[in-house]
Amino acid sequence: MTFDAPINVTDASFDRAVLESSRPVVAVFWSLADQSRRRLDPVLEKTAQEYAGDLLVVKLSADDAPEARARYDVETLPEFLFFRRGKLVARAKGTPSAKTLRPWLEYLLQRGPKPTTAKKRPDAQPVGDGKPVTVTDATFEQVVLGADRPVLVDFWASWCGPCRAVAPTVEQIARDYAGRALVAKVDIDANQVTARRYRVMSVPTLAFFKDGREVDRVSGVQPPHVLQQRLETLLKP
Repeated sequence: MTFDAPINVTDASFDRAVLESSRPVVAVFWSLADQSRRRLDPVLEKTAQEYAGDLLVVKLSADDAPEARARYDVETLPEFLFFRRGKLVARAKGTPSAKTLRPWLEYLLQRGPKPTTAKKRPDAQPVGDGKPVTVTDATFEQVVLGADRPVLVDFWASWCGPCRAVAPTVEQIARDYAGRALVAKVDIDANQVTARRYRVMSVPTLAFFKDGREVDRVSGVQPPHVLQQRLETLLKP
């Protein structure tokens, strides 16, 4: 089916409309209280008409999609999230004109380079150096959901004895899979937003992500071969 107008989406329909879409998706988070939406609506309507059949334009009211907003750390409105095959590939903030939005759409459709974005947050860390990466609420989306490789996330806490017991195994996995997979650590006490979002009820919880989505998890102290087997599965094409 071809859509030549923006589609209104809520939390209930987000996964089906955005993450499971066979076409690239421009997801726009907006607020009814924001006066800029009067300028935004014509841009979205024009975009949906011009790119009908190539991509979907999806609108998410902050009131109707609070879970999706929290899931992708949408802090300011309006904000554009660009999805390809269910994976978040880019984001942009503000109210663009049709002209300034076009380079983002061409990038989403793999017809052009990625437009210049703002500098990375100062607390972001380099990845893939053979060591676990400390991830926070602020960097989880960028480092984990935006990774170009499978990610093992170790949800832990400083007071947790089993967490200390599994730490050497997690560090070994980071060394063994350097360049092929990423290993990240999330302190659940310091990063409660992420812990709640992924319903981490006990620690250690070892969650596996691929293409921006959690695909598997195990809890408790695990031997290296258990984690290796799951990562090997995710590394298969």
